[in-house]
Amino acid sequence: MAPSQVAQPLWRRQPFKGLYLAYLVLSTIFVRVPYWYIRFLPRKHRPRASWSIGRCIRVMSFRELTGLPVKLGLNSNHDYPEDNEELENARALWVEGLNEDSEAFCGELHRAASVTGIKPARIPAYWFFRAGSAIPSDLKAKPGERTTLHIHGGAFHLGSAHPDATTANIAHGLLTHSKTLERVLAVDYRLSASYPDTPANPFPAAVLDCVAAYQYLVRDAGFEPQNITVAGDSAGGNLAFATVRHLIESAIPSLPPPGRLLSLSSWLDLSASRTNPQDSLARNASTDIFSTSPTSRFGGYAVEAYLGNLDRTEAETNRYLSPASPHIDPAGLFRGFPRTFISAGDAEKILDDSTVIAERLRADGVPVTVDIETDAVHDFMVFTWYEPERTDALKRVCKWLDE
Repeated sequence: MAPSQVAQPLWRRQPFKGLYLAYLVLSTIFVRVPYWYIRFLPRKHRPRASWSIGRCIRVMSFRELTGLPVKLGLNSNHDYPEDNEELENARALWVEGLNEDSEAFCGELHRAASVTGIKPARIPAYWFFRAGSAIPSDLKAKPGERTTLHIHGGAFHLGSAHPDATTANIAHGLLTHSKTLERVLAVDYRLSASYPDTPANPFPAAVLDCVAAYQYLVRDAGFEPQNITVAGDSAGGNLAFATVRHLIESAIPSLPPPGRLLSLSSWLDLSASRTNPQDSLARNASTDIFSTSPTSRFGGYAVEAYLGNLDRTEAETNRYLSPASPHIDPAGLFRGFPRTFISAGDAEKILDDSTVIAERLRADGVPVTVDIETDAVHDFMVFTWYEPERTDALKRVCKWLDE
């Protein structure tokens, strides 16, 4: 029986879903939070000694919540606005997908699409504007204007580019602290799904959408490629690397690669192959926002959804999926990549993905800036409560962007 025909698990159906959520909320408020408060009173018992009790409780709460969307079938999507008047300092638009005979629909993306059955598609995107800046009626670039294409995180199956989404806090932060950016384009790429949901949108759907958004910036909006930064956080960072790789490897005359690449807590090894005690997956198992144990497979649902019917070994060997994998020969892997800024938190489980990528970029002669925030969790720049580290890190990123 196909997954879409299998009855949903009991906890995904009402009234059981509602009862479970009520139990979780009440037990967290009246049992877990008091217990965590007492447990973390002594600083030596905190996941990181520098953390306040409030931060410890927030991180532990996230650990309880990270598995809920898959377990309960919760949806994090935002509806496309009926009118741009609904948005503040933002504009919604539709980006046309690549034509199937386009010169940009080629190489590894075309090969993988032929296996997974993916076709290019029309997708939503959002322009974010700095508060108080003029919004051009035709949305065209001004001469020499810089911009950033932001690709949100969410393990390939969660999140949204909508300005009200939590994942949009990166774009808002860049506009707040940059002196040169007046707008950021956020792409609402297709999200993947796997059982117990109906399987949908495996690789390369999201990458095709990001390439289409980049094509919009260059061909329709008129931005010069050297003035574009492709940025991504978490799984969005994976997509950012794959997008830039496609533009470099395919050498598309009308779509030169961008001037810069910004990586924020990027997830770059879907195989999760580094599991020794000294590796960050194990070393930071108790300090990050994810609840998976050191011995369990990190991001299991997400990997299954993103691979679709591709061979499972591609999570180890495909440079578009896992460029930080120890199973890939790194020699020349990043030749031709633009200057890159890599940010991560040293309390996050996938810290090694960022440090390994930095080493591989440098080995291929790419100018790299590495910024590891002490005691910060995965994707900390998304969380507006993670202060002052979030603002400090955003300022360092924007100083690099403004150079």
